[in-house]
Amino acid sequence: MMKGFTMLKSLREMIHREPFIPFRIVLTSEKEYEIVNPDLLAIGETQITVYAPKSDDWSILRMNQIASIKVTQAA
Repeated sequence: MMKGFTMLKSLREMIHREPFIPFRIVLTSEKEYEIVNPDLLAIGETQITVYAPKSDDWSILRMNQIASIKVTQAA
């Protein structure tokens, strides 16, 4: 429970950061999702939806699937 809360808090901080810094969500399966625009990420309590840029594609990720969040560009 605590890990999920911490991950949720971290994700919210990342999308509200000014200026926004792109980051990558890494799942326990090692699949990665690049977040280049905070408007393409919808955060719920137990899952998030990641929308692909310039596309109608989207993926739903459960919080317990997220292994890490990595910044992809230097601040």
